[in-house]
Amino acid sequence: MKEFSPAINRKTKEYYTFATQLVDTIKQYDHIGVFAHKTPDPDALGSEYGMYFWLKDNFPDKDIKVFGEDHQFYTPALYPVLDKENDAWFDQPFLALVLDLGNLARCSEPRVKKAAFTVKIDHHPNVEPYGQLMLVDEMSVAVSEMLALLFLSLSDEYVFTKRSATMLFSGIVGDSGRFKYATTSATTFAVAEQILELGVDMNNDIYAHLYSGDLEDLYTKRFILDQFKVTANGFAYYVLDAEAQMKINITPERGKENVNIFSGIKGIQAWAAITEDVEEKRWRVSIRSAGKPIHELAAKWRGGGHPQASGASLLDRSEIDVFVNEMDQYLKD
Repeated sequence: MKEFSPAINRKTKEYYTFATQLVDTIKQYDHIGVFAHKTPDPDALGSEYGMYFWLKDNFPDKDIKVFGEDHQFYTPALYPVLDKENDAWFDQPFLALVLDLGNLARCSEPRVKKAAFTVKIDHHPNVEPYGQLMLVDEMSVAVSEMLALLFLSLSDEYVFTKRSATMLFSGIVGDSGRFKYATTSATTFAVAEQILELGVDMNNDIYAHLYSGDLEDLYTKRFILDQFKVTANGFAYYVLDAEAQMKINITPERGKENVNIFSGIKGIQAWAAITEDVEEKRWRVSIRSAGKPIHELAAKWRGGGHPQASGASLLDRSEIDVFVNEMDQYLKD
C-alpha cells in the first residue's frame, strides 16, 4: 500500500480490509447501481459520481448506473443527469452501492431493495445497519472523504483520476461547510491535498458551480433578511411558505440554500431554514449549529444528521412555533 501523510495512512489501513472486500464484490457483478438519499446535497451527488467515475475508470466493461434525484441548481452544471431505468434493469441481478444514506427508507430509488447484494457506505450514526457489506465512519466529515480514502488505499492497483476526485471534492466542501464544520479534521485536509495534487481546480471546477449566484439570489437574500427572527437564546430562523416561494421564484428544494446566512454572527448559536413543501405535505427544516450538537433534537422532529448540520420535518404550520421554542430552550440549557 502506498504511503501518504500520517492522517491518511491511519485511515487507509483502517479501511483496507473493507476496500479489498468491496473490490472482490464488484468483480462478481456485471450490473452495478449507485444510490443515495432523497433531496440530494453535494455529498450525496458528489459521492455517487465519484464512485461512478472510479468504477468506469477501473471496470470499463461493467454496466454502471447512477440513480436518484437530479439537483435543481447543480445538475447539469456540476453533476451529470442521473439515469432512469425501467423495471427490467432492476429485475436482473445487480450490486447496489448505497452512499450517504443512514436508512433505506430515505433512498431516492425504492427499487434499491431488489439488489442481489447491497453495500452501505455512510458517515451518519448507524441507527439502521443494512446490506451484506458495510462501512460506517461517523468521524468522517463526508462520504466523499471516505471514498477518497478507499480509492487511495487501492491506488497501488486501481487508478484514482481527476474526474472522480473532482466529484468527491465537491462533496467534501459541501458537507464540511468549506472546511468550517467541527467534523473537519486533519484527515479532511490531507485528502483535499491529495485531490488537488490530481489537478482538480478548486475554484473553476467546483466553487464556480457550487457558490455562484445571480440577481435573483440577491433578491432572495434580501427577502430573508427582511423577515428572519432571532429568539432570546440565539436561535435564528426564516420561514418560506408557498406564497413566499412564489414571490421570490424558488422551489422548496432551494429553500435551504441560504441557511448559512447566519453563520459567524455573534449571538447566534444555531439557525434554520423552514420551507413549506406543498407536494410532500410537510415543512422542510435545515438546521445548523455553531457548536452545540443538534442531531438528537432533529431526530425528535422526524429527522437527524450530524452534530452541527441536521434536517427535520414539520407536519404543519402549527408545529413551527413549538419547534422554535424547543430549539430556544435547548440553547438556554
